[in-house]
Amino acid sequence: MPPAPPDPLASETPAPSPDPRSRADALVALLGGAALLVTLAALVAWLAPATLGDRPATCLTTATARCFCEAVGTGLLRQPANALSSLAFCVAAVTTVARGRRLGRHTPERVLAPVVALTLLALGAGSLAYHAQLTFAGQLLDVQGMYLLGTLLVVGALWRAGTLAASRAGAVAAALLAALLVAQVLLPDARRWLFALVLLPGIALERQLAPRSRPLGFAVLALVVAYAAWLADDHDLWCAPASWLQGHALWHLLTALAGGLLVAHYGRTASRPRTASGHQNAPGTIAGGGG
Repeated sequence: MPPAPPDPLASETPAPSPDPRSRADALVALLGGAALLVTLAALVAWLAPATLGDRPATCLTTATARCFCEAVGTGLLRQPANALSSLAFCVAAVTTVARGRRLGRHTPERVLAPVVALTLLALGAGSLAYHAQLTFAGQLLDVQGMYLLGTLLVVGALWRAGTLAASRAGAVAAALLAALLVAQVLLPDARRWLFALVLLPGIALERQLAPRSRPLGFAVLALVVAYAAWLADDHDLWCAPASWLQGHALWHLLTALAGGLLVAHYGRTASRPRTASGHQNAPGTIAGGGG
């Protein structure tokens, strides 16, 4: 008896998606490990700054340089308002953990949520170390935490969209972080525009994944207001050196709010249909079918 012809409908049925954790181990280990390393090094740079060298931050190296508006004192918190406001990133990390547990169990967003929390923790620790001691090591760690967030946005969005294979995502992230670290050492004054160069493409990619995401919209709004406060502080438009009301401290609070909304935004992207490989379809397509 000849075998029955294959069912054309059965061939279109998508195969079960593998657990995304098995496809992103390198990416998670790299970004999560880097975030933990920055956090631990930042604590050393704050509590035992001589351990990582006594080179001052670049804002202290020339007579015309300026460490933002807040007056520079002594002790464990040389800029108390700017240092303590950095703890907002740690609060955002805690809320991120809680939000991440509400995401779908077998989604890339659930896999990346703990990495987002660790990155926010590293951001807070690095910023605290920098403003507390104003050393070059603290400056490196502060900015490297910012670069970690930008790298996570770009590489994480490319992986979740299916543009970047999971097997290559870790390598791309490692190369990007290494290049940014070298740029920090060789061209420390380029750190501000380099952060924007990494952050903005990541925001654009996340917007493509969920164009109507309210959390992402609120995060972008918070970043715009934060940048305005940063500029006002940096250009003496808002400056009272002895006050606890610092424009740069507001920058910390608002950017922490924006970072804390990232996993809430993940909840919008995780609800989109996915292909058999576990990646999201482009807008207007359905899993296993055409556009």
